Amino acid sequence: MKEVALLACLNETFTSGALLARRLGLSRVAVWKQAHRLQEAGYPIEIVQGRGYRLRPGSPAPHLLQPLLQGRFGRAYRYLGRTTSTQDELRAWAEAGAPEGAVVLAEQQTGGRGRRGRRWVSPPGAGLYFSVLLRPRLPLTDLLRLSLAAGVALAETAEVGGLKWPNDLLAPDGRKLAGVLVEADLRGEEVRYLLLGIGLNVHEAPLPPEAACLETYRPDLRRVDLLARLLARLEHWYDRLADAGAVLDAWRRFSYTLGRPVRIETPAGPVEGLAEDVEPSGALRVRLPDGTRRTVSAGDVALLQPVATNP
Repeated sequence: MKEVALLACLNETFTSGALLARRLGLSRVAVWKQAHRLQEAGYPIEIVQGRGYRLRPGSPAPHLLQPLLQGRFGRAYRYLGRTTSTQDELRAWAEAGAPEGAVVLAEQQTGGRGRRGRRWVSPPGAGLYFSVLLRPRLPLTDLLRLSLAAGVALAETAEVGGLKWPNDLLAPDGRKLAGVLVEADLRGEEVRYLLLGIGLNVHEAPLPPEAACLETYRPDLRRVDLLARLLARLEHWYDRLADAGAVLDAWRRFSYTLGRPVRIETPAGPVEGLAEDVEPSGALRVRLPDGTRRTVSAGDVALLQPVATNP
């Protein structure tokens, strides 16, 4: 879109329409029209008469994110105003040859989804909704550990809350701050690539009652800073996936799951017992009421003891 040039000229301080018009070789009317088209497309453009135009502070626009990046994740970056799902956008880019570490982020998703096809509510400009392309050289049996590693990266970045197995980040009161969705493109037993989708609620916005936002616990957050930090921590743990001990020890430190009674809805039926530990694969080990143990690799966990009463 031709408005991309205008987007790249905006930062967190107001710039007058006259100055933008000179920089872009446009009329002031053309600048005004383009700015409104960007707004309509979902980008966080603020227009104030007498002051000019700016990006809402903390917006993760490419030219504001790139100077903050510490590694390779996010160097290839597509920043969208509104889309159905960043997972779908990244899948198309992956098929076209996007490099590992490529990121697609949207200010709003109209069809964002979580695990098991659940809808992920994505209020415009209120969170970080993005997907990262990965091309791991791991057996299928080890892919669950990637979910745990992503959860650790989220917990390290948020600096509040804890993890519900495998990777939901919960607020201190037990409401959900963030979730992770891993979708794999497989060819037989070979993983062609993975799409790691993350939704992190940052600012106050209309959310379901079971959801929380990070701003409640850490005021004055900037989304672009959080994104840069999160991408760095994701890369750190992704590069250490083969070290199962390190990943699991880190996950245990942030766990809200271990030591608690849980109910897990699995494809084979519900499992209820005490969450004891995580296996090297990332599976959850549960001690059943009769004293036997069960290892669960997939399922939805419900914590049967409130988070507020930490074990």
